[in-house]
Amino acid sequence: FKVGEMFPVIFAGIAGVLSFSSYLNSRLVGRIGMRRLSQSALLLFLAISLAWLIVSIQMKMPLWLFITFFACAMVPFGALGANFNALAMEPLGQLAGTASSILGFMQTFLGGLLGTLIGQAFNGTVTPLAAGFCSVSLGALVMVLIAERGKFFQPQNRRFNAHCRTRSRIYSLL
Repeated sequence: FKVGEMFPVIFAGIAGVLSFSSYLNSRLVGRIGMRRLSQSALLLFLAISLAWLIVSIQMKMPLWLFITFFACAMVPFGALGANFNALAMEPLGQLAGTASSILGFMQTFLGGLLGTLIGQAFNGTVTPLAAGFCSVSLGALVMVLIAERGKFFQPQNRRFNAHCRTRSRIYSLL
């Protein structure tokens, strides 16, 4: 886009949207629930990425539209990483520290690999970036469906949820 000195300002604006989204996630996760919030965010991220891909194929995207799509994609993205990482650690108990290290390594390694592939597809347009976002979110959706055994928006750990309801009742009596 040849924005020159405006690049840091644009980058900071998009990063600000991501920061706000992370804060919003912290306020919503207790009300909506981690599973419902993260799965909804993934579906929204996929929808935004798909719309971005379709528009980028149809036209040479102007800067303002690129910034709009990128910022919109960062809104659900703020709820994805933290929530899915916490959900992945939930059943591991005492092994959570080791598992977290392995998960961090895998995220960095696979992110670098996929980022390199997406970067190599650069052709002077935003289409490879939009296609990359769309492909990665579709892959994540498939993995979530496998992990959740095809059931979206369902509490997985019934014992933990019962424990939370019991604590909630106790606190309401105080």
